[in-house]
Amino acid sequence: MDLIQKFENAKKVLEFAKSCEGVTDVRLIDARDIVVDDRVRFQCSHSGCREYGKRFMCPPKVPDVEEFKKVLAHYIMALLIQIKGPAEDVLKLSKLLHNAVYKTEKKAFSLGFPFAAGLIGGPCNLCEKCPEGENARCINREKARPSMEAMGIDVLKTCKNAGMNLEFKNGEITWTGLVLID
Repeated sequence: MDLIQKFENAKKVLEFAKSCEGVTDVRLIDARDIVVDDRVRFQCSHSGCREYGKRFMCPPKVPDVEEFKKVLAHYIMALLIQIKGPAEDVLKLSKLLHNAVYKTEKKAFSLGFPFAAGLIGGPCNLCEKCPEGENARCINREKARPSMEAMGIDVLKTCKNAGMNLEFKNGEITWTGLVLID
């Protein structure tokens, strides 16, 4: 697929993402505008995140930041997807974002982006708790996705680069996800 066709198909993916339930904003961005900073991953492991090491899609069970940077270098575009709503609906909104990212990734794949890859915001909440034990496996492997933060993405700076408003308001939550397209 040539670059012009990729861009046209990316616009179709953008329109699809806008139609996903709960989505309040979507931006098609240059993958070079995604800011990766080792300090974000450091925060996952050292800020007291309650999910660190407990979930299959959280560090240290996901690729490290250096590995992700190498993978990211192969992408040319990405879609930033946001869902906003009342803070008391945090889990519901998280699941809506997860679903929108998953469906958008699949749509991108169907439109000729074989390496489309989705990242959610915050820890995976598909299950109440990940299975435990030496041989435990993710029971939602098809839909589970790591978070942007787990990959070291500075969500605030990336949103700013995209001209996307990400402000913290009392009583409101904003979840941001990403779908990388090649």
